[in-house]
Amino acid sequence: MRNIILLSVLILSFSSILFACQSKENTTETSANRTAISESDKKLSFNNDFKSISISKTKGSNEMDFDDEETLKVFQDIFSSAEREPGIVDIADPEFYMDVFYGNDNHQSLYLWIGKKGQRSTIMKTEDTHTIYTVSNDMTDKLIEIVQSRLN
Repeated sequence: MRNIILLSVLILSFSSILFACQSKENTTETSANRTAISESDKKLSFNNDFKSISISKTKGSNEMDFDDEETLKVFQDIFSSAEREPGIVDIADPEFYMDVFYGNDNHQSLYLWIGKKGQRSTIMKTEDTHTIYTVSNDMTDKLIEIVQSRLN
């Protein structure tokens, strides 16, 4: 009986040590991966070599197309200044749908919420609906000018 108790304690101790070591390694690796992802993903990654942008209130209707060099430069500035907000979001349906077109029929789809003058705007990638990127007040004002010029 004494041998069985001793053997049980030994197995339990050995199992606990192995479990603790394994758990600690996984936690460290996961933390390192999270840090690497968050550092590289703070900005809205975007290929700035786009040919045109289409914005619409509802998907596919009343589209506003932008393909002039000056407007595309403003959009490049807006995208490059957008910063990722921490956490997972739950947000209302998008105000606008945006498609960014590259050569060879490639494109990226985004959701867009335009703030009022002096407020921030929000951009979300359609393939990652748990992450938002915000645009500064100044960039929101430029975005309003561009969109209102086509709405009027």
